Amino acid sequence: MNAAQIHLITVHVPIVGCWGLSILFVLARLLRDDRLFEICCWLLLTILLLATVAYFSGPPAYEILKEHYSVEKETVEFHAILARSCLLAMVVLAMIVGNALMQRFQGENIPRWQRSLIVVGTISLAVFWTIAAHWGGMIRHPEIGFSDSHPVEAVTPENQQPSD
Repeated sequence: MNAAQIHLITVHVPIVGCWGLSILFVLARLLRDDRLFEICCWLLLTILLLATVAYFSGPPAYEILKEHYSVEKETVEFHAILARSCLLAMVVLAMIVGNALMQRFQGENIPRWQRSLIVVGTISLAVFWTIAAHWGGMIRHPEIGFSDSHPVEAVTPENQQPSD
């Protein structure tokens, strides 16, 4: 298995995982279920590990990709910046989650503000991972890019204007 395959397999985990955890965190909050909240915290840490694998498999995947295909370097670099920002934000959130797990392990209550911060952070990360994934998809699928609001008609011999 090469780096591009590893990247494609692991890159979907933080996106789908953060959206799923967002739902589970909200449910845990609404149901006031501490056990579900704790499970979600452990899952978030697991997702961080796989997001790290996805991030570090990106540069070798790019090297493989540029050998065989024409790719826009600017798109790849912007995708990498977004992915790095998401990964770093996830590390910060993981520290907050790790603190909550330690509090729980020591029998302390996790403050409401901390739980809310974790829920809002997970939802925000889901959105940001989705944006990074969109730009990653544009590397090999330019048709998913942002469309122009004013489509331009293709110039064909039938509709070409005579030049002066």
